[in-house]
Amino acid sequence: MFNKLRNMPTALQHSLIYAAAMALSKGFALIMVPIATHYLTPEDYGRLDVLQTLADLLSIVIGMGLAETLFRFAGSAEDSEERERASANIFGMALILGALALLLTQLLAAPIAHLLPGNISELEARLILASLSMVGSILVPLSWLRMQGKPWLYMAGTAGRVALQVLIAVPLLMLGFGVVGVLTGTLLSAVCLCSYLIFRQLKDTGVRFEFARFRAYSAYGGPLIFVGMAGFILGSFDRWILADAVGTAEMAQYALAAKFGLITAVLIQPFDLWWHARRFSCLKEENGKERCAKVGGVGVVVALFAALIIAAIGPALVRLLTPEAYHQSIQYIPWLAALAALHNATSTVGFGAMSQKNTLRPAAIDGSAAAIALIGYFSLIPDYHAWGAITATTLALGYRFAITYYISQRALYLAYPVRRLALLAAVAMLALSLMPSAPLTLSTALTSVLLLSAFVVAAALLGVLPIKRWLPAALTKRSV
Repeated sequence: MFNKLRNMPTALQHSLIYAAAMALSKGFALIMVPIATHYLTPEDYGRLDVLQTLADLLSIVIGMGLAETLFRFAGSAEDSEERERASANIFGMALILGALALLLTQLLAAPIAHLLPGNISELEARLILASLSMVGSILVPLSWLRMQGKPWLYMAGTAGRVALQVLIAVPLLMLGFGVVGVLTGTLLSAVCLCSYLIFRQLKDTGVRFEFARFRAYSAYGGPLIFVGMAGFILGSFDRWILADAVGTAEMAQYALAAKFGLITAVLIQPFDLWWHARRFSCLKEENGKERCAKVGGVGVVVALFAALIIAAIGPALVRLLTPEAYHQSIQYIPWLAALAALHNATSTVGFGAMSQKNTLRPAAIDGSAAAIALIGYFSLIPDYHAWGAITATTLALGYRFAITYYISQRALYLAYPVRRLALLAAVAMLALSLMPSAPLTLSTALTSVLLLSAFVVAAALLGVLPIKRWLPAALTKRSV
């Protein structure tokens, strides 16, 4: 099997390894779903989700766009010496930010716990906040491994962390530690991975603190904090409003659906892990714009297909893995999967805006989209609950996609097959609306397979997924 893998094009090799990393990570995490829903009440599960959404928010601030900054400055470096120097300085920034985050968040743990919905305890807040202080120190070395073309090490780090987290959390749940047990597993696994990655990064590039460079890095990565915060509002903040409006028990239904819906992003991630780390260097090569457009088109197709897969298998997984009390969540899964695909497609076609010297435009776009979402959440959630959240997010993400595409094309024109991709998106939405959500039978399984096959055939006929050639030339050239 390994010989066959080595004979594949580099891009396909790495994408498959990243896919295996994601599959292992989410496979271990999936083990937690039936266990957590068995040992946690819907109220506890909703409380855990509130803490996880807090993690989503603060990881954005602490991470400060460090991965994208690394790709931008180290990826576009003229030689290996400058690449390592840039990486060492960005790693230095990550260590400083992590130390400051640990100090500040532990000092503020009590008021943070008080402000959160769901009666969060101070201990629970301290555990999740301690884990978050290591975000940058983990993110930068993992991104460096991706840039260096070392997907096996990336897989070992990411999947190993989740496996360790599960091994610690499951016994603690069985012993009755509840949410604290889950958070303890999160913290200890983060400490282990962070320690290893710091050691490895110091060995590869060392660490530098050239504060003169930090200004340029901050100008690029700083606005990405607002991009990420806007992403938090668009992806997670609705659950806080739901928890406040309807309580954590009912919100848990939506939270569980969001967890399954966002597996869409996991299915897309192997492609993104390879492409986002390489697109800046690809742009500088011969016919770089043409190749970036081709790969970007494939990325949109991957996002749409991933949403359809989750819409097909999500309801069956919920019924298989969770008690009946959680089955109300099934109705939301297809639409949350579609929103995850839309979010990812925006990141793909927004390459032009990310190729500039700063990221002020993406920050402004995402900020305005977040404002639209907030208005929608506060207007619609009190009356329409989860469906109000879905409607508001759809309006905001639709606006974000359109404006991002327009601005990016003006900054860096890439000849995407727009009309064909739009037609394929319409086919995907039709298939999504027809996807059965009833209990799994031969009939529902055949219907799902037929709808998935119809999408693939449509993609091939439209020429956006040239199956006969397996992948576009942009992906099959080993130099990419």
